[in-house]
Formats: sequence, structure tokens, C-alpha cells
Amino acid sequence: MKAPKYQRMEAFEAAVQTAGHELAEPIEGLQITDKGIVAWAGGRAIRMTYGWNQSYGDDGQPHLGGGHWSAMYVEDCAMPPNASPASRPWWRLR
Repeated sequence: MKAPKYQRMEAFEAAVQTAGHELAEPIEGLQITDKGIVAWAGGRAIRMTYGWNQSYGDDGQPHLGGGHWSAMYVEDCAMPPNASPASRPWWRLR
């Protein structure tokens, strides 16, 4: 088993990967809410669910510590109240 700190990092990484595929602009922010993870970019926000995908052996028993986190697009949603478009996007700073 991994420490919870590392589990959260892997769940966050899965959300970044999914948001990167769904959003046309570079990601400006992510926020975990009671309904999932919200990511936003270029004035568009999306909601994703996330979960653990357990690995199983040939005998049907779960592999201890085996599996991975995944995130899945659910819907476009409202921007979170504290989200604001970057005044100078980080990818254009000079």
C-alpha cells in the first residue's frame, strides 16, 4: 500500500491527463469538489469523476496494492466561484 499522500498525487495526475485531452486550451486550474474534480481552461470548465481500478489475479483475488487511478469526463459545468482566467497565462510569460 502507498501512503495516502501518494494516492492523492496519482489521482490528481489522472485528472490532469483527462483534462488535458478534453480541454482545448492549456489547463488554468483544477479543484476537487464534492461532485468530483473540476478543471478549467479558456473560459470552459469540465467536471470529472475519479476512482481506483483494482488489479486482479487469474484466481480472481485482488493484487495487494495493484491497480491505478483513473479520471473520466462527465460534463461541462459552471466555473468554480474562485476560478478566474489567468491575466497573463503562464504558458505565455516572458
